[in-house]
Amino acid sequence: MTPFTRTGAWAAIGAVVLYAAGVLLGYPALIGLAVGLTSALCCAAVAVSVKSRVSLRRTVSPLRVTVGQAALGRVEAHNPSRWRSPALTAVDRIGSIRIDLPVRSLSGGESRVVEYPVPTTRRGLLRLGPLTLLRVDAFGLLSRAQRQTDNALLWVHPRVHALRPLPVGIVLDYEGPVTENSRPGTVTFSSLREYAPGDDPRRIHWKSSARTGNLMVREHVDTTEPATTVVLDTRESVFGDEAFEHAVEVAASVASSAWTAARPVVLHVLAEDAAALADAGAHTDLDRLAAVSRCADRSAVDLVRLVEDTAPGGALVVVTGEDASAVLTRLAGQRRRFTTVVVAVIAPGACGVRRRPGLVVLSAPTAEETAAEWNRFVGGS
Repeated sequence: MTPFTRTGAWAAIGAVVLYAAGVLLGYPALIGLAVGLTSALCCAAVAVSVKSRVSLRRTVSPLRVTVGQAALGRVEAHNPSRWRSPALTAVDRIGSIRIDLPVRSLSGGESRVVEYPVPTTRRGLLRLGPLTLLRVDAFGLLSRAQRQTDNALLWVHPRVHALRPLPVGIVLDYEGPVTENSRPGTVTFSSLREYAPGDDPRRIHWKSSARTGNLMVREHVDTTEPATTVVLDTRESVFGDEAFEHAVEVAASVASSAWTAARPVVLHVLAEDAAALADAGAHTDLDRLAAVSRCADRSAVDLVRLVEDTAPGGALVVVTGEDASAVLTRLAGQRRRFTTVVVAVIAPGACGVRRRPGLVVLSAPTAEETAAEWNRFVGGS
């Protein structure tokens, strides 16, 4: 069914009212106006009933950005017919935001590109689309939308703050992830990356390759190396919206500092839906942190259980919004399994470094202040 524009809806209502008034009051002029409006609506219906042959294709570059980094959407309109197309509107959506992109008339065989900025002011997994082609008649009475492409995803990663790497013990291999050279039973999956010449074809992850259109290979880490284990609390009861964003930035910064030092990182996120992430095409820990959200159905017991289920060795960093004594006591018990235990508490009004038996508590209201406290602690000042 062809939808009315706002003008078209008023025209249809006006035609009905004018016709009724003309009949009841005996004014032929009103009936004539009603017939005129009806004729205009019929002409509009004929104009938009013909399906446009113009095709649209959307690309987004880059597909992965950090908060605040520029991302550009490009819509290419192509007219494959021999005849000139009328002016059209390409309509894209970014979440709940509608983007209208005017496309001028295209001659036969002509293509034109329209660009628009994609907002990246907030961390998250942005869904773009569907992209539709909107055709409106010359009077602006009726419109017709033709769906062109499916949804696309833009991964907006959290900001990363410069942190000194946390000592985790003796690092056995500074070359980072290894596979063939590791002893049997010491290798575990770490992440996915694009295939490079020389990679073992047996490590190709076919499901992700089919989804992305590029060959993706599995990367592994040697679990005999001391790792930095990062656990992110996602409980809604301990984080407000802004505090949670700072917590995600802290988790990303801790992981990034270990990556920079070529040390293994193991990230655990409370209540994470691994299957949904895989279906969305998450490849890295930063992808996982881009998609993370707060959960309402988890407790402190779940957080402690998640920590206790992690593999031992190296350093443990727990990012949370709660510094309850009972929780800290349970986390301090992890000192027997890790060389260093740090709890980063992101909470309004909190600031400073506290040393408790078995762990260190860093408290700050923002990621920037947490980074400053972290660097002072690791630097020993």
